[in-house]
Formats: sequence, structure tokens, C-alpha cells
Amino acid sequence: MIPHLHLHLEPEERKRRAVGLPSRRPRSSAAFFDAHRVDTPDRVRVSGHDLGRFLRDVHAEHEAQGVDYVEVRVSPRRFLTDGLSLDDVLGITHRVLDGLRGPYVRVVLLLNRDCPDETLEECAAALTRLPSTFVGVDIAGDERRHPDVDRFQAFCSAARSAGRGVTVHAGEFGSDRHIWSALDRLGAQRIGHGIAAASSKTLMDRLARDHVHVEVSLTSNAALGAVRDIEAHPVRTLIEHGVSVSFNADVPLHTGRSFRAEISTAAEVLHCTTSEVLALQKRALPYCFTEFPLD
Repeated sequence: MIPHLHLHLEPEERKRRAVGLPSRRPRSSAAFFDAHRVDTPDRVRVSGHDLGRFLRDVHAEHEAQGVDYVEVRVSPRRFLTDGLSLDDVLGITHRVLDGLRGPYVRVVLLLNRDCPDETLEECAAALTRLPSTFVGVDIAGDERRHPDVDRFQAFCSAARSAGRGVTVHAGEFGSDRHIWSALDRLGAQRIGHGIAAASSKTLMDRLARDHVHVEVSLTSNAALGAVRDIEAHPVRTLIEHGVSVSFNADVPLHTGRSFRAEISTAAEVLHCTTSEVLALQKRALPYCFTEFPLD
């Protein structure tokens, strides 16, 4: 079974393509985060119908690539801004995904580091009623502008108590201290990107010892300037140190690179075959936020 654990829904980009607007492909982290703000005058509106269609598209895209299990990040922020309620987002998502097979698509509920307190409180209150297709939570966004994660502690703790996994974007553009905070303050079981971990033997020891999985995204890290280029990515250091990793497309509409393309890129970086990378990818199954078998 081949899993894909770090994928964003990219509703803005999907809607822009649907209505014939040009794609946005910012080439720096600051421009990327600015492009995903919901208060810009040129953003496109999204609806509940769009949400359902985008999720079906994710399923079809991964079916075509031979992926068996997908965890897609869904941020309610854009949909709430455009008039949906949180229950609308949860209900539409569950109704679309609950009956889909080959692949199974499950959801990680994403909150941005700069989300309003009322959004955090609303999502925290919903944790006990999340549909079964919601298997985890994620804290994402610009870690350099918003390094303090203390206000998410109760949310992540409640998510774990509700049987959901916790992953955190950390060490992508910021330092290793953001990863330490994700581990010690939020109880992260997985780390999104985690590039900065390779600069600290102590931190890599912690990740390996505590079986914290790192969701690696070679192409997007290079495209957004988190690493100088793909060959400079420290994934080999992580692997050699015994850290569990998987390869992920992250924002494939933004980079123009699919999951399968990411696997091919990983083979080039690791100087091995795609079959060997897929074997490594399968070792990520124990880190999925779902218990198998699903049926």
C-alpha cells in the first residue's frame, strides 16, 4: 500500500484554473504566504460545491497515480470567509470522502498560525464531533512571523484525546527551535518538512528515538527557497540518522509536480531506483493517522 501523507487541497489554485484565471506561482516563502491570504482583493471565492469537486479531483488524481491512501490538508479558513459554516465544511467533506475507495482519502484539519482566536475556538469545540474521515490536525503557516505556538497547545491536546493525530509544519523556513516547540509544546507525532532538523544531531536523535515521522517535500522546498536546490536538501542526512521520512507533493498545483514526479525526484536525490523509494514510502504506513484496514 502506497501512502501520500502531506498534500494541501490548494482551493485557490483549483478555483483559479476552473474559472480560467492564470495560476499563481510565487517563488519565495513570503510571496507564497501572501498569495494565500484571504483578505486580498483579487482572491477568488469558493463554495461548498467547489469543496466537493476539489476533493473528488484529489481522489481521481491519486487513483491515476496508483496511490492507495492519501491524507489531504483542508483549511476551513477560506470556506468560512466565503460564507460556509464549519459544520458545512465538515459535512460536505465527509459525505464526499466516506464512500470513496481506491484510494482512500482522509483529511487533516489545518489551522494557520495566524488564524483568529474565534476560528481556533470554533475548531477546538468541533474536535469531539469530527466525522471519521477527519483523522488529524495540522498547525501550518509562516513560522518565522508567528513562532509562538502556545495558543495551540490545548487544541492539539484535545485532538489527541479525541483520537486524532497531530502534525505540525516546522523547520521548513525557520530554525530547529520551531521543531522543538512542535514536539514539546504541541506533542507533534509528525513534522511537516523539518529541514532544520538536519542541523542538530540532538534533534535528529530525538526524532529517531521517539519515532516522529518527517514529511519531506523536495520540490516545493526548492521552489519556495527553503533549500538552495533539490540536491542541497538534507533528506539523506535525516535518513542516515535513522529518522523516518516519506516523500510528498505538498502543493503540486503550485509546483507543477505530481506525487509520482516527487518519487522520481527522490530517486535522483538518493541515487537509487523509484522502486527503492516506493519501498521506503511504504514504511510510512505506521505513521498514517488511520488504523488499517479501513473497511
